[in-house]
Amino acid sequence: MKYHLPLVLYDPECPLCVRFKQGLEYLDKSLNFVSVREDEVYTVFPELSRQDCISKVHLITPDKEILTGPEVVDYLVKTLPGVSKLSWLLDNEQGQKVKNYFYEKVEELRELTQKKQEECDQCPRRR
Repeated sequence: MKYHLPLVLYDPECPLCVRFKQGLEYLDKSLNFVSVREDEVYTVFPELSRQDCISKVHLITPDKEILTGPEVVDYLVKTLPGVSKLSWLLDNEQGQKVKNYFYEKVEELRELTQKKQEECDQCPRRR
């Protein structure tokens, strides 16, 4: 399979990740998405680690640079047409702190959601 860049790797078993993907698809039709659970992506991009991709968001830019976590947020803020107008908010130290804090809180919520799913008898089991 040929992957079109930019490519966002997301976890389809994580409700927060799915919502993030849906929001990004709405904002920008040029982004492409692939499940972190798809084996072929690790063959095409051997520098990726499945466990790392499951634990935090990854994006591969058109230049084949791999961005992770808050770097993905920076990239999206600078490149998404509707959002790029607000990129000046992150151009200072305080803006970076706010972005990092927000990202950390979203990560905590994602981890809590995954833990609850693992403990739930009715939820599908992670592979």
